[in-house]
Amino acid sequence: MISEILGFQSDNRPVMGFAWYDSGSFDKLREAMPDMSENYDDWRLGAQKDLKKAEQEGYRVIRIAMRPDDFFAWCRQRGIGAPGLAARRAFAADQARLVVQAERSRKKAFSFF
Repeated sequence: MISEILGFQSDNRPVMGFAWYDSGSFDKLREAMPDMSENYDDWRLGAQKDLKKAEQEGYRVIRIAMRPDDFFAWCRQRGIGAPGLAARRAFAADQARLVVQAERSRKKAFSFF
């Protein structure tokens, strides 16, 4: 199929945005949200297990980089004063939707039909 030749594949799996941290961002976010894992290494071990499980359950997992400035700006725009797990999940889901929309737009731009 031409879409596969151009690097696009049909992917009808449900999408899961997954908040992903680097060690520096993790520490900064943890200062503001103590509900997070106590340290980066513990979080990463758990996250890797969660990712594997979600993929085994049939999800297309999109890792969303959690950049503190972007995340807190997103929270302010939505009136979220004390973000926690629900806000992190909503942010990841929102960003994953944007990724999928961009992929679809790019795919349409290359469509021959």
